[in-house]
Amino acid sequence: MPGVTITTATRQGPVAPASDQAARYFVLGLTERGDATVPVRVRSLGEYEALLGQRVAYGALHDDLRVFFEEGGAEAFVARVVGPAASAGTLQLMDRATPAVATLSVTAASPGAWSTGMTVAVEAGTAAGTFRLVISYGGRVVERYDNIATPAAAVTRTAASTWITVADLGSVTAAPDNLPAVLAATALSAGTDDRANVDAPEVVAAAARFAPELGAGIVAAPGYTADLVGPGLIEHARTHNRLVALAMDVDAVESEATAAAATLGALPGSEHAGLFYPWVLMPDGAGARPIPPEGYVAACRARAHRDVGPWRAPAGQIAQSRYILGPSVELNRAAGDALDEGRVSAIRRIVNTTRLYGWRSLSPDADNYALLVGRDMLNYLAVQAEALLEPFVFETIDGGGRLLSRVESTLVGLVDPIRADGGLFERLTEDGEQIDPGYSVDVGETVNTDAVLASNTINAVLAVRVSPVGTLIRLTIVKAALTASV
Repeated sequence: MPGVTITTATRQGPVAPASDQAARYFVLGLTERGDATVPVRVRSLGEYEALLGQRVAYGALHDDLRVFFEEGGAEAFVARVVGPAASAGTLQLMDRATPAVATLSVTAASPGAWSTGMTVAVEAGTAAGTFRLVISYGGRVVERYDNIATPAAAVTRTAASTWITVADLGSVTAAPDNLPAVLAATALSAGTDDRANVDAPEVVAAAARFAPELGAGIVAAPGYTADLVGPGLIEHARTHNRLVALAMDVDAVESEATAAAATLGALPGSEHAGLFYPWVLMPDGAGARPIPPEGYVAACRARAHRDVGPWRAPAGQIAQSRYILGPSVELNRAAGDALDEGRVSAIRRIVNTTRLYGWRSLSPDADNYALLVGRDMLNYLAVQAEALLEPFVFETIDGGGRLLSRVESTLVGLVDPIRADGGLFERLTEDGEQIDPGYSVDVGETVNTDAVLASNTINAVLAVRVSPVGTLIRLTIVKAALTASV
């Protein structure tokens, strides 16, 4: 199949960098309303509420995204999850005949009981022989369609509505009496989101809506524990070049977190996943309430990507909280160290501030993936390289190697700025001369044999050596005698 195919691998030896990327957050769960078939893009809590509704006691997404945006996140894609029997509320509009015949049906744009808060009114149109539809939600007019001349025109005029879907029921009454009769504001019937039948498989399945074209990012299902959604989301991340943020239940203790990390660490692709402990406290007007930590973690990552790059671990001072009040469980240094040893990233109070104080991968491959930085960098490079190489698809492969040279220079242009910013680990001599830049790009005859080129294929091998992250700084302090020089 034509296109750009990206694979990633680990090897020992020389390697390379990355540049800036919007750190997207892909999040799944229950909402009051909203499209349950495609991911909904939101860039503020206001957008979330306009498209997906208000906070509901049965779902964690509203709180999670409030924290995400308050803590510095910029863009999220939400996959609303509903049960298999979900339905949308409706209202039939009767025509003007005697006896009246159903002429139009108005259906809420998405499933859920929220539809009882929406009303439809039919009024006389401004022009003679027409009618007007007035759609209100929560007592506020949200859409108004005037001068509709036929039932079919009502379907066309409302096609772009974000609130309703209108269907022509085919009234056989002669025009103009087939138009809907005047109707005072009337509520739609109650739909259902069937959330009682939503379980982990439904949540994980919804991640398929986050198509590869949406790019790299971090995926989470706040409120669903690591043991339930971890395996499925890790597989999603592995095949889509993303990270996964996982968490335990609010009542979990440290030993349960490390046990879950060990189990999930045995899965293929575990280097894509991090487990974060404990929950965090957010202000609720009357104090604080505990919520899952994924939104805070995703925001810390977004800050690091924006301020430095994907090679910066979003932990420590850069993760100092701006909105959350603290962790739900206070961890001392020994507890934090034990969690880190167990491949769990701790959220701790440090010098009276709350910080994400770990960026551990669940992978047991400590040489390559002790931290999530290594996988995040590869994810970033894979997504960016695919976008940059796409223009070369279907170009003619010339005998002089000019196309291969352009592919090579494009990849160098991707990684060399990352090297310059310190995202790749260069090898230098004692005099500071570069031995290798921390990356290599190979489009030569070894990978592009005559047989490969004859099959209309170009191979490029990009290798990078991600800069190590200093997670421990050793400092020796010596007390000097009064008579000694310092």
